Amino acid sequence: MAVPQVDKKMLGELEVMGFPAVRSIRALHYSGNSNLESAINWLLEHESDPDIDQLPLVSREISIECGDTSSEVRNSVQGMSLNLGMHGYLTKRNRGLLLRFTDYRWRICIHEKLIYSKTHAQARKPEEQTTAGSQKETSEVERELNANEHEEEDRKRVLALHKSKRDEEEKARGRIRNQLQEDKRERIQAAKDVIEAKRTLEENQRKRMMESRKAEQEEEKRARERIRQRIEDDKAERRRGLGLPRENTVASAPIVTLAKVKPIEPVVTSEQLRDCLRTLKKNHKDDNARVKRAFQILLKIVANIVKNPEEERFRRIRLSNPVFKDRVGNLQGGVEFLELCGFQKLRNNSYLVMPRGKADVALLNAAGVEIASAMENPYFGLLSK
Repeated sequence: MAVPQVDKKMLGELEVMGFPAVRSIRALHYSGNSNLESAINWLLEHESDPDIDQLPLVSREISIECGDTSSEVRNSVQGMSLNLGMHGYLTKRNRGLLLRFTDYRWRICIHEKLIYSKTHAQARKPEEQTTAGSQKETSEVERELNANEHEEEDRKRVLALHKSKRDEEEKARGRIRNQLQEDKRERIQAAKDVIEAKRTLEENQRKRMMESRKAEQEEEKRARERIRQRIEDDKAERRRGLGLPRENTVASAPIVTLAKVKPIEPVVTSEQLRDCLRTLKKNHKDDNARVKRAFQILLKIVANIVKNPEEERFRRIRLSNPVFKDRVGNLQGGVEFLELCGFQKLRNNSYLVMPRGKADVALLNAAGVEIASAMENPYFGLLSK
């Protein structure tokens, strides 16, 4: 038995298409090596056969030329007898020669048949060895195919992992990009708020200066009226001392009523706020993280009051609060900054309170601007003397 011979070209094309070598050989053998389409159709129709993965075996034909067969011997004898008869030599002696020749030819034929059977038996063993070798080659081919399949699965798994990792990196880059855009929008909005706060602060300062000048002018006017009244009283007193008649005045001097002047509140400038923050940074320059936390707490307090000026919980700070005390209260300049923003200490020094209606939004905006500038500038408070 031996493996059938198939078309090598069509076998290679079937293997390129992904069909196993054993199945391809079987399909080509049973489809008659006619064409590629017939082999593919045979594979699709017989893919569920139990012996689909076994190589087909065919019997090997061994042609051994033996001597004369019985017919050939008979023909030879007849030819020989005919020749002898034609020549007139078929005598008793010729008959004996003819019989000996016939017996010799039959012995040669039997001997050749024995040699043929022995040779056929010996040839069967190599065929069996060839079958075992073919099965071994088939198992090796199957192992190689399985190894290729495992390698393909590993490659697909690696590609899937690489793709998932690349998708995660793309998502992370997208999140970072969105965060950068959001930070940019916040910086733009913060810059707008800073410009608006500066404009409002300058306007309030200008109004305060005008009110201050107006109050000073009124005070000067009242002071001049008081001086004039004293001069008139002194003049009348001297006339009475000299016995002179009282001077008749056509019109009585206007009576000046001194009104109670409201004290002018000191104006807090941006420079004062900046100096307070600079002092806080200088006193704790070795602990930048603590200074940054203090700035963040101060900015949050100011921002809450600006957004909700009527909320009392934002305008009232307990000085004994552990968080506030650790992050702001124990730092020199923290409480002073809040006092500049409008907070006042109660008599028992237990709370910082901003009275209702006393929240100066412009001042608080300016304070927020100064805090933000101090947080963004890494050299804030370090270069100045």
